[in-house]
Amino acid sequence: MLNLAFGIALLFAQLTGPGSALPQILHPEFKQVPIKAGSKGEVTVSFKLLQGYLINHTPPVGLRLTAIPNVKLDIAEFTTPAVDPQSKDEYYVDLPTLTVPVTVAKAGKYEIPGLLVYYFCSKTDGFCSRQTLGVKIPVTVE
Repeated sequence: MLNLAFGIALLFAQLTGPGSALPQILHPEFKQVPIKAGSKGEVTVSFKLLQGYLINHTPPVGLRLTAIPNVKLDIAEFTTPAVDPQSKDEYYVDLPTLTVPVTVAKAGKYEIPGLLVYYFCSKTDGFCSRQTLGVKIPVTVE
């Protein structure tokens, strides 16, 4: 019985050992056009990719936002195009951007929380995986 318990512990230690976490592959960047209180504006979400990796366009990159007080979201879920006309395989050639329309009632600084989900592959070893990243989209309103 002791040998069985030791064997199971050893197995899990090898699967989840220290340093086994993958690096964050996709890094979102946010650019905002100035927004006046009470009017509609938008935040553009673009992406930087860690060298040596590719992002799958099928399934597409998804972004799900959570509503917060004083900020109206016309759309809460976004996806990148599932087809890249420049691509000859299942990976994006140029990473697309997402445009998030917002209407903010009052002046101030806000952060819209969300979850970014994407699938990537390593160029060197062909390893593919899904990653999720919690994001906070900054919005400044005059």
